[in-house]
Amino acid sequence: MRKHSKGAPAFTPANPTAAKVATLFAEGVGFHQNGQLDRALAAYEQVLRLMPKHFEALHHTGIAAFQGGKYQIAATFIRSALAISPNVGAAHGNLGNALKELGRFEEALASYDRALALAGDDADTHYNRGTALQALGRFDEALAGFGRALALNPNDVDALNNQAVVLHELRRNEEALASLDRALALHPQFAHAHNNRGNVLKDLGRAEEALASYEAALSLFPQFGDAWYNRGIVLHVLGRPEDALSSYENTLQLNSESAAAWHNRALALQLLRRYREALASCERALALQPENPEILRHRGRLLAQLNMHDAALGSLDQLGAQQADDPKTLHLRAQTLRELGQIDAALASIERALALAPDNYDYLLLRGALLRALLRYDEALASFELALAQRPQGPAAHANRGMVLSDLGRFDEARASLDHSLELMPELAPARWNRALLNLLLGDFERGLPDYEARWSVEELGVFHEKRDFAAPLWLGQEPVEGKTILLHAEQGLGDTLQFCRYAPLLAARGARVILEVQPALAGLLGRLPGVDQVLAKGADLPPFDLHCPLMSLPLAFGTRNDSIPTPGAYLAADPQRVAAWGELLGQRTRARVGVVWSGNPHHRLDRFRSLPFSAIAGLASERIELVSLQKDVRPIDRVLLQMNKNVRHAGERLTDFEETAALIAQVDLVVTVDTSVAHLAGALGKPVWILLPGGALPDWRWQLERSDSPWYASARLVRQERLGEWGPVLERVRAELEGALATQA
Repeated sequence: MRKHSKGAPAFTPANPTAAKVATLFAEGVGFHQNGQLDRALAAYEQVLRLMPKHFEALHHTGIAAFQGGKYQIAATFIRSALAISPNVGAAHGNLGNALKELGRFEEALASYDRALALAGDDADTHYNRGTALQALGRFDEALAGFGRALALNPNDVDALNNQAVVLHELRRNEEALASLDRALALHPQFAHAHNNRGNVLKDLGRAEEALASYEAALSLFPQFGDAWYNRGIVLHVLGRPEDALSSYENTLQLNSESAAAWHNRALALQLLRRYREALASCERALALQPENPEILRHRGRLLAQLNMHDAALGSLDQLGAQQADDPKTLHLRAQTLRELGQIDAALASIERALALAPDNYDYLLLRGALLRALLRYDEALASFELALAQRPQGPAAHANRGMVLSDLGRFDEARASLDHSLELMPELAPARWNRALLNLLLGDFERGLPDYEARWSVEELGVFHEKRDFAAPLWLGQEPVEGKTILLHAEQGLGDTLQFCRYAPLLAARGARVILEVQPALAGLLGRLPGVDQVLAKGADLPPFDLHCPLMSLPLAFGTRNDSIPTPGAYLAADPQRVAAWGELLGQRTRARVGVVWSGNPHHRLDRFRSLPFSAIAGLASERIELVSLQKDVRPIDRVLLQMNKNVRHAGERLTDFEETAALIAQVDLVVTVDTSVAHLAGALGKPVWILLPGGALPDWRWQLERSDSPWYASARLVRQERLGEWGPVLERVRAELEGALATQA
């Protein structure tokens, strides 16, 4: 407590006992004034033994106890003094101070009011009364109290400081700043005023000035934990998470029990993408405040970022048990359910959030994204339109609107919407990425390929976590490569590697030494790619190199256009010995052989539209057509039917790598496959391949729209659904055409 009233003056004794009491009391006051509280208390105790109802000894004992931080004892002694002399205003004021420190603010106010009634206006009492009202959140009354204190003592820097704090609470920030500037003009070394000035400036959006104020406070008082904490917040605002982290760590060195500092440390670590450390920091905060909804929610978000979605859902369900109707929790829960592939449940959760907050922009965006995932495009578009009604210049809403317009085949509108989102926020990587996919789908490589580089900045994409940081510079076609060693490194899926490794020989033709780093399952097969000097499996030690390029950046580096794709014919070859071994295993050919693949990655966002059940593909077998399964991984639901079917030869357990798959493909006449890596392998081998694609705009960008051929693979034929989700007519057409095309080859 900053201020307390003094005791009343001593009186002149009229008898020997009184004289001794007076002497002892005077000694106590002397010790008290010199800061020797223990000796003062001892003297006051002797007085009270001789005269138990000595008002001043009781009062001063209370004052000394207060100064020693013993507020309950202080209140007890001062009450005892007031029982003797109830009309001493100073004692009521000091009782108010003790009660305020005990958190008994209403009782403290009553004491201050009694003090003012007895002693009249007193600046200190008005100030202390104002701080009690401030603690009760009665800010207008507190402001009046500080104003009265300042009317009596205009240069009271404490009153100016607290007046500013209350004005800040009332969002009267310009007045708060003026009050603090006045306090600091009177007392430039007032660290707390500098800290509070930083808080006001931060809320005024003047972050750099706020930072200067916090640093001024810390230069005066390096152990000022609140200033370190507030400095961290403003560094967060300034986009300096590394410096913010350091500031929070200084806070925690001073107070390791600050849940807020642990939580904000987690936020800084999250921005630095140090997610595991962020989670550990969040757990420390949660240990201190187990029921804090913001920390629980943040823990759920971090678990989701670590792909620990089940654990994230558990954390959010714990929070939901406390706050069943909290829209923020429902929103985050919907995001987590989406990551778990539970789209319908996610939609139900975000609908609940929107019932509570119907106009929330972020909730409308997520609902639109979920409806899009369910292919409910018209409803998704309506949700994005509602989001734009709330925030007409919202870049994310324009970007999402563009994506769903593309799904609807409204490509010009889609491009315009994506372009507008990037005009509003040029650094919005997801918009650039989706604009790339749109332009590439339409065959516009000139505009699509530069935007495709945005994939490295889209955190939601798996490739985001594959970005490599090499000392050697990135090569995107600008500089000569003759005489230099270049590392080409795989990214994304196996099919992507098979498709884009075709560019390696072009670099060799320019005089480069080419090192190719690929997934282990492809290392053997790509070892025979012409022009490659060395093939390494991912994880192996890398030799020295001068330049590097991700495989899927090579079309950009070579300035590829839709009509200039290199090597659309065969550029890979199977191992002859393995081909012969498969020939012996399959035995004499009695019918045309068709290799089949019916399902791809079950975790793909559109797997339910790209994959088939085995029972559907098995219908292609006939007396004149033998099916050979090229499916390495068979889903449990298909395994039993496959084992029972005598018309399909399956060798999945023998397909240990792509060398084996390539050799088996060499033994069939044609491959029929859904959109998987085998489609790319067959095309790269020059084997006739019919690729089954979903309808509408759902196929991957590389297959483009409507066309039945592929500029990437001369041997490929694209067979598309006429209506999304209807594979029956597609397979009937394939069966009929297979009979005609292959039966004569048996």
